[in-house]
Amino acid sequence: MTGNAITHVDMKLQAAMAGAGGRRGASIPEAVRTEIVGPLQAQDIVQALGGEGDARHCIEAALDVLATAGCLPARTVVSMGQGRQASLDFYVDADLSTCCELDGALQRAIASHYTSVLPPGLAASVRPLAACAQEAVSGGQPYTAERFRTCARELLFRGGEMNQRLSTVCAYLSALYDAQETAERLGYLDQSLLGPGQEALSWRLRRHRSVEGRALAQALEGLSRAADGALYEFGTRYSFERASYQFEQMQRFHAQIERFRSNCPPGEACWSEPASRRAARSRPAR
Repeated sequence: MTGNAITHVDMKLQAAMAGAGGRRGASIPEAVRTEIVGPLQAQDIVQALGGEGDARHCIEAALDVLATAGCLPARTVVSMGQGRQASLDFYVDADLSTCCELDGALQRAIASHYTSVLPPGLAASVRPLAACAQEAVSGGQPYTAERFRTCARELLFRGGEMNQRLSTVCAYLSALYDAQETAERLGYLDQSLLGPGQEALSWRLRRHRSVEGRALAQALEGLSRAADGALYEFGTRYSFERASYQFEQMQRFHAQIERFRSNCPPGEACWSEPASRRAARSRPAR
């Protein structure tokens, strides 16, 4: 760390992904939170981001806005991870209205740094310090398949179209977490397929030698499409019956994957090799 910040900066690296809980192979790309406590300089944040880049200009603009307003951050959180845009959250001791005003000024300061096209880059925001404490408390409760199943049930029977849509999303996430844990437990996953998320997981299940494994891939993708529809399709009403159908599909998915775990022993023999790997093995040695 630079300057006097070395005596004030407390670096805390932790898995910020919901449900990580030390479990390998999380279904959502892992994000690493770097928390900086107390006074800081732009170089502290650049170092947390892992390099210089154009982020320094955004950071300096943000710090200037906060310094001018007399609201220096009490905590600063940098979040990074595979497939994620790096984010920078400044937590200041101010009310919601003030934080929103500061956030607007910060975004304008970043936009004014460029004369034409604003490129994608570091996402920065100003948040109330009270929110940081609440987020730290909730972060100790890992998300699991069962927790999402409970959320899906509660939202479904709470009533209202938005709750019904969210119930379908939670039903999909419950299935996704269960399938991810199962795929990791079975082992033998080709290194090229070890990426996180729905697409990689579907390929893992599609490569299984059993009909049950491949059927799980189809069922999971159906739940995924339903969640996309609940989130993004607003041309028609999302009914209680539609959400109930997806909840039942999730219940059946859990029962199906439980039978799959019971009948399929871990090991390489359960997985089909990709064509490229089979071809490489069949080539004669030189």
